Amino acid sequence: MKKTVIFEGGVNKVSTLADGTLSINIHTQELPEDTMMRVFSLRKSPGMVLISSDDISKAEQEEVEKFTTDFEVGKTKTASQRLRAVLYRVWEQEGQPRGFTDFPLFYESQMERIINKYKSTLED
Repeated sequence: MKKTVIFEGGVNKVSTLADGTLSINIHTQELPEDTMMRVFSLRKSPGMVLISSDDISKAEQEEVEKFTTDFEVGKTKTASQRLRAVLYRVWEQEGQPRGFTDFPLFYESQMERIINKYKSTLED
């Protein structure tokens, strides 16, 4: 079954959730049965979203299909994903002024600092 579904619709409601993520409600006109079946088959599946007020070209569709995601619907982030997200926010707020213009470099330096801190507590 085709994993990509394109249909006309519009953003009806956007709300923020407690964890800072968004809930986006989309309304459509009546959809053909095969389109509805494809939409239902994607329920609780991770994916990419493209919302456009213009027609979506074949090139745009192909570009979106190239993306991959590690987003899991209804799942919480792992501890390492949470740490990375927190370090990213720190980098946004403090890291750039401290000379780190590239997040991966900042991330590596902070991880090394954390690792060394815990290594220093180990017995020889």
